[in-house]
This record gives sequence, structure tokens and C-alpha cells, in this order.
Amino acid sequence: MYKILLVDDEVLVRTNLKLLLQKFSPEFFVCGEASDGVSGLKQASLLHPDIIFTDMRMPNMDGVEFCRKIQITFPDISLIALSNYDDFTYVRGALKNGAVDYILKHKLSEEYLASILKDLKKTTPFDSNVEHLPENTLNVLREKFVANLMSNAFHSLDEIESNLKMLDIPLETTQVLPIILSIDNYWQLSQNSKAGYLTTLEFAILNIGNEILSQYHSGLLTHIEKENYCILLSFANIRSQARINEIIQSILQQLSANYKSFLNISSSFSVGEICNSIISINASYKKALETMQLKFYSGNHCILHSKDITISNTSLASLDYAIEKRLLALISTGNYGSVKESIDLIFQDMISKKVSIANMQMICTDLISIITRVSKKNSIPLDLILKNQIHPNEIFTELNTLIEVRDWFLESFKNLCEQINTQLPGDSNYVKSAIACINRDYSKSISQQSVADEIGISVGYLSTIFKSETGQGFSEYLTSVRIKTAAHMLDSGEHDLHKISMECGFQDYAYFFKVFKKKMGMTPKSYIKSVHAL
Repeated sequence: MYKILLVDDEVLVRTNLKLLLQKFSPEFFVCGEASDGVSGLKQASLLHPDIIFTDMRMPNMDGVEFCRKIQITFPDISLIALSNYDDFTYVRGALKNGAVDYILKHKLSEEYLASILKDLKKTTPFDSNVEHLPENTLNVLREKFVANLMSNAFHSLDEIESNLKMLDIPLETTQVLPIILSIDNYWQLSQNSKAGYLTTLEFAILNIGNEILSQYHSGLLTHIEKENYCILLSFANIRSQARINEIIQSILQQLSANYKSFLNISSSFSVGEICNSIISINASYKKALETMQLKFYSGNHCILHSKDITISNTSLASLDYAIEKRLLALISTGNYGSVKESIDLIFQDMISKKVSIANMQMICTDLISIITRVSKKNSIPLDLILKNQIHPNEIFTELNTLIEVRDWFLESFKNLCEQINTQLPGDSNYVKSAIACINRDYSKSISQQSVADEIGISVGYLSTIFKSETGQGFSEYLTSVRIKTAAHMLDSGEHDLHKISMECGFQDYAYFFKVFKKKMGMTPKSYIKSVHAL
């Protein structure tokens, strides 16, 4: 088995090399990493690698000097130089100081690496007494350890400490903090990626994450399942809570920035509560994992803290009947502006209350029912409403946040209102525009003159074509819309007649009563009684 040491100040280069090396037989494995020549020498002394891949341009000690010192101290180690286009001088120096080959970083590939390793096997002896496990095996064992830890499988602190030592996990057993790391938009990544992408992504996430944690000398990142990972940190020697908070913030910022920069993925975090002893970490871990579900309400790229979370009421509730009635009334007039206000309020309420996922799905199902009922009643194909959108059956799997779900509904209702408007009376664009103005502004002080001015024609011409195309005069049509809206408000349970009068554009309460009775054949109060009698 050949042990390989990677020395490069770029974590992405080391990650890429490790990923490529994993594809070869188990006889090649990475036993360690270093970010410069100084730490590379220390690692070489500790690990006794058979092969070293080293960058040429590094801080503290460049590749040429590093190769020279390795050649003097460990002449049996095979050196491979990593270089860029303009590193010829460095490469020549490395070859003079014992490097057996060099790799241009931009040409690094599985085939290129395979040919170099094949040649190395012919010339490089290896140590059969390996003290270190291959990293991919270590990752599996560490993942299993964390899973057992979080399920209370260990019976004593000694057992945990033994595992920490055996698996070389830099973690103290006191003042331990669990953090859940979640990859945003994971479902889309899994659906749109090529075969093997998720395995590669997991590898890179763990490698970059543990590289960052190594700077703090106490921490571990392991995979849980699918999009979720677990970070364990310990603060045994830190007494200041402000300092602890500063370290946590710094780690999360680095992880988030590096994943975005190197892997082009967004990540969210759920911070648990610090446990005095690692043996009792299970409760904090479970709450952090549960808190991560609230990312659906907070949106992607968020940091949640489980100590600030209050579990919401679990009783089920669907869309309020009065709100449903109002939505139906607004849609029937094609009034998207008011429909949007209602939808925004529904989702703001869900976000502020952080209703359960089950409640959210019930409310959304009711909204979908409104769309399908209205489209069926008005013979509008669903394709016209859902154009360029995912199918309703997929909104809970393809959409990751409540904001995305809200936007889906806003777009759907907008398309629905547009289709309703095409079915409203009127053949010419002028009349359709006038009706759209009425549906939008019926609650205001609107007149035929103000509408004619807005659409750019004379009031006389508007009066003529409006009557011709709708069969009603402008004022008569406006009054009909106002009374129809008032009736819908009464149907929805609103019984404040003064409020209805004002919201429907009637400034005179007595006039509202008179017009309502004329149009509906009964007074508003009698109408309320008839609604209750149904």
C-alpha cells in the first residue's frame, strides 16, 4: 500500500487530487495533507509517506526548497511537482532536487494521474506496515461513530473517548456543540446532475469542511443522510460565551463562502445548544435537526438557532372559509392586484406562525382547489394557468422554501386572472381596459372621465363603445361590480355594513342600501338572514 502526502496551499487542488486518487485501487491512499512546505516537512516526519505531491508556489517555504529538504532527509520518498504554466523555473529546480515527475494542474486528469502512478509502482518501494487507515475508510468509520453517538449507543464516556482516539477525531468530550449543515436545493441537484455527482459532492463537502475545522484544532464534519451533515465542535478550554459565538460565526461563514466559491452550492445551518458532556448530546442534536426543517420558512442560506425556536401548535387547520370566499370573488372580476394582496397575507401569516408542514400543505391544497375549480367553471385549460411552471403535485418536492411556494401561487393566480379578463364583456381593447380599471379601482372614487383619460380616448367615445359592447352603460356596470363584491363580502361572513359600503366604493351609506335592494331584491340585512338560512 502506497501512502501519499499532498502539499499545496489550495484546498481545492488537494480535494481534486484526493478525489482522483480514490478512483484507483486501495493500494494508493492519502495519509495526510499540508498547506505549505514547513508543515509538509512535519507531516513527512510523522507519516513517512511513499509519495509526495507538492505545489511549487507556496507560502513560508516554496516547492523547490521543500523538495531539496525532503531529498536530503527522506531520499526514498518519490516527489511529484504540481505546477502552473508559468512555473517552469520552479519545476526545473524541483527536478534538480529529486522530483521524479511533474503535473500541470490544468491537465490534471484520471488518465494522466494513472500513467504517473503506474510508473511510480515500478520504481517506488512501499512500507507494508501501515499505521493509518485510508481516508475513505476513516470517513465511513467516523460517520458510523457519530450516528451511534447521536442514537445513545455508547454506555460510557470511556467508550466514547476510546473511539475518538482510535479514529483520530480532534474533539474534547466537554462543552460540545452539534450543528446541522444542510445543502440547499438538494432535490434539484440530485435530479439535474450526472451519475456520480452526489458522491463527488459529498466527498468535496467533507474534505473542504474538515480542512476548515482543522484550523480550530477541535471539530469534525460527517455526513448524516442526503442533504444533511453534522458538525461537532468542542469548547472545553474557552470560558467566554462571546468568544464561542465568534468562533461559531467564523466557521459558518467560512464553510458557506468556500462551498459557494468552490462547489457553487448554497448551504444553511441549524445551531444546537452546547452540552456539558458529549454523552448527553443526543437531545441537542435532535432539536437542531428538527429546527433545520424550519429552513422551509426562513429560506435558503440561513442560520437557525434551536434555542430560539418554539415548537408550533400541531393542530390541523385549512384555509379559512371567509378568505376562500373573498378570493373567489376577486378572481371572478380578474382583479389580480387584490388577489395578490390576499395571497401575500395568507403566506405572511404562515411564515409568522411557522405553521406545521402538514398545515401548510392543507392550506396550499385548498388554494390549488380554488385554481382548478375556477378554471373548470370557466373552461380555462390548466396549461394556460400553469405555463412554464411545475405541476401542482410537485410543489412540495421541487420547491424548497415557503417563499418559492408563494411565488408559484402568485404566478398561477396571475395567469388565472389574465384568462378571466379575456372572458369579460367587451370586444375592443379600449373596453377591456376600461373594465380592468373598474375591477381594479371600484372601491375608489372612479368615473367614466377618469377611466377615459387613463386609456387615452374621449369620454364620449368610451360611453358609446362601452354600451355597445357590454349592453350596459359605464355607471351601471360599475354599480353592478360594486354590488356583486358587496354580496361576496356578505357571503364571506363580513357583516359590518358601513365597512362594506366604504370598501365597495359607496360613500353614502343610505345610497348603498338603496342600490343593493334594487339590484338584489332585498336589503343587505335581509340578504345576511338569507345566507344564514342556507
